[in-house]
Amino acid sequence: MSTQKYRCPACKQKTGVQILYGMPSQEAFEMAKRNEIALGGCCIDLEDPERKCTSCGHEWRIKRREVKFG
Repeated sequence: MSTQKYRCPACKQKTGVQILYGMPSQEAFEMAKRNEIALGGCCIDLEDPERKCTSCGHEWRIKRREVKFG
């Protein structure tokens, strides 16, 4: 899992991290303590946010471009 930081659309700080869903490993718990990732819980829904700001707590989904065929 990437430890890259993302710009928060709410507070504009570059403190957004990926949200990890599912049962976390010990390494994931340690990464969450260092604010390298956020833990999203064990229940996974396709509409759940994918990133979380460690500064303001805002959570968001990644906007993807629509691909049209034909």
